[in-house]
Amino acid sequence: MDELDKKIEDAKLIIEKVIKDYPKIAIACSFGKDSIVVTHLVRSINKTIPVFSIMTIFKPKDTYKYLVKMYKFLSLEPFTVYMVADKIPNEFLSTGITVKLLPTEQFNKAVEDSAKNSKEPIYVSNPDLCCSLLKVEPTKLALRDLDAWVCGLRNTEGRTRIHDQKIEKKGNLIKVNPILEFTESDVLNYVKRFNLPLHPWYSKVLPDGRRYRSLGCEPCTCPIFDYQLEREGRWVKTSKCGGECGIHTQILK
Repeated sequence: MDELDKKIEDAKLIIEKVIKDYPKIAIACSFGKDSIVVTHLVRSINKTIPVFSIMTIFKPKDTYKYLVKMYKFLSLEPFTVYMVADKIPNEFLSTGITVKLLPTEQFNKAVEDSAKNSKEPIYVSNPDLCCSLLKVEPTKLALRDLDAWVCGLRNTEGRTRIHDQKIEKKGNLIKVNPILEFTESDVLNYVKRFNLPLHPWYSKVLPDGRRYRSLGCEPCTCPIFDYQLEREGRWVKTSKCGGECGIHTQILK
């Protein structure tokens, strides 16, 4: 058994335990490489565990298309997309995907205030508020009736994740990070081993060698060098550079 095999077995043991202990459980999938691995892992153990995804109006169209592709490839039912938006993206129409549109009034007000006060888009002038309204609040709704949730957080991704635990109690929720100790190489090797399609942005390489290694909203995602931490490509040139949207740091229930 090689090192990746051992990590996979350990992750499966954790997943089996939490599924047994917390029947009201779901998988959070952002459709980045780590989320795809953890979703595949959980569903290989129990194909009935619900999956949810928080999408935003700023996600790349390629992410919408990839979500639809993987929804079909991994047979992701039950599956729900939560999104602060006035309408369902065209990419999700006629796919069978359940999309819950959430009210936009508060976000639209924040956008107007940002344009008036700073002359900058909200994701530049106030990225914390932008993430809170588009990601954190929808996640709270998705988790409202759950006891536990599983996500693809890894402790080698960035400076903010080194102290996370595989099973954590945050407020009234259990948060499960079964691939916490996987490295970036482990994730890519897992994807290759199980023939899982990756988001197309991961295959983009700039002439200077930079590439996309952590994917979020389009204006807040930049390619970076291999010597950098993966999350250093997020929120570049803002106060949040390399940080968190808040989903993994705040009390959600």
